[in-house]
Amino acid sequence: MKVAVIGGGFTGCMAALHGAQEGHEVTLLETGERLGGVLRDVEAAGGLYFNGCQYLREGSVNRLGWSDAFIEFSHEYGSVTALGNGQIRVVNDCAQPSLDGKVYLSDVSSIEGSALQRLHAYGAHAPGLINWARSFGDLEHLDWRCLIPMQLSRLHFPDDPEIPKWKMESQCANELLAIPRRQRGQMAEKAWLPRKGYKEFFVRMEQAMLDLGVTIRLQSPVKPSLEGDQLILSSRSDQIPADAVVWTANPQPLFSRLFGTRLDTPPIPMKLLVGDLRKDAQLPVSLPYYWQVFDSSSCVVRLYIYELGGVLKFSAETFDSVDSAAAWRDLQRVMQLCGLGQGHQLVSVSKQTRYVNFSPEEHQAFETLTPEMLAHGVVPGGWQYYGREEKVTSILSSLDELLQAQTEVTYA
Repeated sequence: MKVAVIGGGFTGCMAALHGAQEGHEVTLLETGERLGGVLRDVEAAGGLYFNGCQYLREGSVNRLGWSDAFIEFSHEYGSVTALGNGQIRVVNDCAQPSLDGKVYLSDVSSIEGSALQRLHAYGAHAPGLINWARSFGDLEHLDWRCLIPMQLSRLHFPDDPEIPKWKMESQCANELLAIPRRQRGQMAEKAWLPRKGYKEFFVRMEQAMLDLGVTIRLQSPVKPSLEGDQLILSSRSDQIPADAVVWTANPQPLFSRLFGTRLDTPPIPMKLLVGDLRKDAQLPVSLPYYWQVFDSSSCVVRLYIYELGGVLKFSAETFDSVDSAAAWRDLQRVMQLCGLGQGHQLVSVSKQTRYVNFSPEEHQAFETLTPEMLAHGVVPGGWQYYGREEKVTSILSSLDELLQAQTEVTYA
């Protein structure tokens, strides 16, 4: 079977590799100049930096079978919270906001509608949370699942001893309240990073695909169209023959052509600051480690520290709400709050756009239109999932089922 994979990020590469391993004729098309998508390392001042807190989980690592390519580590994290607190709280083992006082949950009609609806369930704490989260977009029109990457789908109340009781007695409270892993008797999950960074990882990925006969076409934007019930793909006037299509790229062109549906939730403008930690920095945590930051007076959203190439480094995500100099001053303040001290070196600041938000209606479209996409021979890219592993699992499972069904029809 001929398989066309649209999008050369991690999920697209995994789909192309899988299809080729199953004996299919695979073509991968990527709009950009290189493979890697959001996992691609930032290259600055002769060094490599992770593009934020990017790691892989066991499923993908096992599928690849490249044990020599990865470093296994315990996935550790914490949070910095100023929202309504008497003083800033810095906590370990919890990435959600850590708030003063006791829990007071409001009676809301649903916690699985809009992001705004879910945040209103936190009663007196809701205004501060909503004020901070508005930098991510119009909360009234965002699906509640968009709170997951914001780390706002649950809250931590360390001063309230009744939290375990609340969670036992109420499904709603269980969904809204967080207890750090070790207090629940769980250890940190295992995760993996490429030993020498994602740049070398994708060189190996590309070679593995080429060795299996995958045709890789870079700088090849794809235009979908319909002729009757048949989906036609073209790239720079060339028609792309395909019995099955895996679409891991931006779904807007696909939804527009197949269903006349427009996905119009705006992306999030962000900045990424990368640099080197002071060589003699006394680190209060084991590496790698990230802090989620909740502070309405700060543009910093997440600070990630790690070692790469024998150098202690940081990658920090911020809202694109202030200039680069102000963002760096703000980040240095957060670094001190986290116990990292002073004297670190900023290497690069870049603007980025994050396409992670969707409305409840768009999420419903992702779910309900999947059978129609499969009927057109298209495997959707798992856009409704936050986790990379969930995306890959969904794509590979659907691809196998689609190709099996087409094979059975061919030989019927």
